[in-house]
Amino acid sequence: MSRRPHDRPSREPRERGGLALPLTLLGVGAVLALVPWPTPWVEAAFARGLFPVTSHILAPVVGAVPFSLTGALAATLVAAALATLLTPRGRASFGRRLLRRWLPWTLAVLVLGFSLVWGLAYRRDTLAALLAIPATAPTQQQVSVAQRELLAVLVGAAGSSPPGPADVAAASRCVAAEVARVTGVRVAVPRRVKLLPPGTLLRAGFAGVTSPWLLEPHVDAGLPPAARLATATHELTHTAGFAREADTDALAVLAGIRCQDPAVRYALALHALAGLAGGMPPRASAALLTSLPPRARQDLRALDAAAVRYRVAWLQHAATAAYGSYLRSRGVRAGMADYGRAITLVVQALSHGRR
Repeated sequence: MSRRPHDRPSREPRERGGLALPLTLLGVGAVLALVPWPTPWVEAAFARGLFPVTSHILAPVVGAVPFSLTGALAATLVAAALATLLTPRGRASFGRRLLRRWLPWTLAVLVLGFSLVWGLAYRRDTLAALLAIPATAPTQQQVSVAQRELLAVLVGAAGSSPPGPADVAAASRCVAAEVARVTGVRVAVPRRVKLLPPGTLLRAGFAGVTSPWLLEPHVDAGLPPAARLATATHELTHTAGFAREADTDALAVLAGIRCQDPAVRYALALHALAGLAGGMPPRASAALLTSLPPRARQDLRALDAAAVRYRVAWLQHAATAAYGSYLRSRGVRAGMADYGRAITLVVQALSHGRR
């Protein structure tokens, strides 16, 4: 005997019950991301508690494969969404039920994962606090001392071979060692970065990006070798638990110029000297760049050429505006201008003997 339609047990209460957990997790993730938690709590519970454990889980995973796991997972999610939306008419109700079930879980994993793996890193101690150095603008004498030290590192490593995968692995070890020296905490850092097709990021005015869910570093393959290695070191420093751009860039430089690998020392010293020149008056900047070895000047010209080759003005404007808004939402008031503080931190660190 068949039941009448109104005799069928309703699925709505069961579906609502199935949504309770993912919606709860989504709410927890949103609270963790949006509340300005106290820095001492974040430093103790996240930077020195949860994050080192997370890094030791994720670093071997993302380092084990040559392709981007983040890209593969994103493509899978998009394909699953399209397959659900394009379900034949006769199975439309099944597709809608599937969408209602997996979409809340996907959102919960993305929001909670972002907060626990990455979002809280913006609230940890600043690099200036960790190194016990001033975050104020350095004196001219301090700039001169830092310039001489960076130039000595550059000249000493200028004869190194062009960078390769082994140098990226060396940069990874040096970043992990520097973080342990600065914080007293040992984190795991991936031994490779994922190369994106030339121009993928450069068209938007960026050179590298790190997945905030998997701590997976990516670098634009359109960069010349020295700049690619410097960018890789920056992204590897992100994976070590540093989210603010200035802190990340400065710590990458400090790790690089201490590294035993000459290609890493050269790339990061050149990166720092270019940043130093960028903040100087035109005459002083020209004098500094002229004092660089021929190889270094050629590498900087190659970087400028790559930027010009791939740059799309409207895309860069939109991308930098969007990222600046994102940084401000994370508590970085300077937005994109935060990058410029990196060289200040490097100079202060060198002048206070924190190298």
